[in-house]
Amino acid sequence: MKLINIQIFPKGNNGWGSDLLVFGEDITQLFGPNGCGKTPIIQSIAYCLGYPCVFRQDIYDHCHNVKLKIKTEKGNLLITRTYHKSDFEITVVEPLANTKTFFNELEYSKYIFEWLNYDIKNLVSSSNKRIQPYLSTVLPFFYINQDSGYSKIYSPTQNFIKDQFSEMVRFLFELPVKNSFDEKKEKILAKENLDLLDKQVEEHRRQFENAKFLISKNISLRTPEELRTEIKKLEQEIDSLKSMGADQQQVLYAFDKLIMNHMNSISKINNKISEIKIRANGINQIVNEIETEINTLTLNESARRVFLSFEEICSLSSCNLFSRSSDSYTKNLLYLKDQIKDLERNRDIDLSYVKELENERNLYEQAIKKIEIEKKSASEKSEISSIVESISEFKNIIFDLNNQLSECEQIDFLENKYVSTQAKRNQALEIYNSFSKGEKKSIPSILKIKSELKILLIKWLCVLRTKNISLDISFSNTHEFMPVLGIEPIQHLTGSTRIRAVLAYHAAIMELLINNDKNKFNFLILDTPKQHEIQADDLDNYMKELKKLCNKFNVQVIFSTTEYHYICQNGDAEWIPKYEGKEQKMFLYMLSD
Repeated sequence: MKLINIQIFPKGNNGWGSDLLVFGEDITQLFGPNGCGKTPIIQSIAYCLGYPCVFRQDIYDHCHNVKLKIKTEKGNLLITRTYHKSDFEITVVEPLANTKTFFNELEYSKYIFEWLNYDIKNLVSSSNKRIQPYLSTVLPFFYINQDSGYSKIYSPTQNFIKDQFSEMVRFLFELPVKNSFDEKKEKILAKENLDLLDKQVEEHRRQFENAKFLISKNISLRTPEELRTEIKKLEQEIDSLKSMGADQQQVLYAFDKLIMNHMNSISKINNKISEIKIRANGINQIVNEIETEINTLTLNESARRVFLSFEEICSLSSCNLFSRSSDSYTKNLLYLKDQIKDLERNRDIDLSYVKELENERNLYEQAIKKIEIEKKSASEKSEISSIVESISEFKNIIFDLNNQLSECEQIDFLENKYVSTQAKRNQALEIYNSFSKGEKKSIPSILKIKSELKILLIKWLCVLRTKNISLDISFSNTHEFMPVLGIEPIQHLTGSTRIRAVLAYHAAIMELLINNDKNKFNFLILDTPKQHEIQADDLDNYMKELKKLCNKFNVQVIFSTTEYHYICQNGDAEWIPKYEGKEQKMFLYMLSD
């Protein structure tokens, strides 16, 4: 989701309204003094997206509604929300002019989440009732409000979902839920899905292996790209021979070039075979050394058994004099034997590959012999006849190469299908395991997200030049994605340090979503941070780094500012107040004016 434009419409004859404000593709800066109306516009963006913003009374008195146009993969939506203190009223116009109206946040949240292709699960509320994610529980990751947004890294208007912070992070990254209201049902469905994917993995593996076996005798060991390059060269040779200036010498030269290309391929294959044989010899040497080590361990164990036969050493039945050495022997022996198995398996794979390479080399050698015969024949025939036959021969070679390319692409397709199904199966296994208490803390995808979040958080803390904190970051046991800096939780930080940590965390979450292809909200909205507590140079460094993200990954940053002034570049937009007010210029005009 990206933002296209926004407009506020007046209420009555003395109402207040705005121009149609168009967002920049990258950064949109609202620049102006305090009290010029930046915050109502920033709030109105979140308000249209379902956030329960509270406006000043004069906004309710003078503004009727706000229209926000957004861009999504399914098309543009035009969202209209009426300014009410308590009533909820949002109208959405879809791409085909279908109109939907919502009178509560839950239904609107479901609609937006489904439109963005989120999978909505039933969670557990603070009062142990069934509940689902709301836009107001998700948007605080993408919208930092001026009042409480900078006091902590996650600042929703309400916490009514059990483990709400953790659940919303899991929701955004499509991780298994922490507390499922439908746990028994979900576990059964997860098991059925896992069983289905197990069967699909086996079926796709079988298809892939069968395809490899059926065409292994004919397939080239060259990559599809190499085959395409060779086909293109041959087609160029044909074009050259068809040209008006082609003669018998050019025909012979074309054959020579083809022979030379094949000889180069043979040389590459010989080098590869030589490398593999050297590696195989090295493996044999390592296996011999490990077997020597195993024999040494066996002799030591035999000596230990001799000692055990002498009761005078220790006649007590409870004596464990040799127990540790026996355990150590067993573990070492198993480890060394496993090493041998792994090495021998790798060696066998290498030797099998050598046979395939030798077959490939034989095909090249046969092709060279055939081309030499064709070349000799061409030299003995008339000029026109030799050109025609050489073109015919090149076309036959192209035909064979196209067949090889088709087979390569088929194998690639089946391999990608197999790998993709395996990935889905692994994700399904994680979801199934998440219902087991012992597995919940060790879900690989969650550990991966934490590890990547730690790295990105350190990056953004450094971008903001955050001082007097530890970069030895871990995560809270109770709030699994809440960072702890050394021994200090973020909520214990104060002043400028806390603001920097909040800004860093939100940027890190956005970049992490991008890196994991989960960025369905492609924007970050920052209402004016307390700029007297953060230096302009540091804030500028932060904005420039965000600009890089915008350029590279097609995301937006919308922020309001009073003192710091960002220098806009291509793809950016700057909104400034231009309507005369009582004391200063304002963003909103008055109809009475």
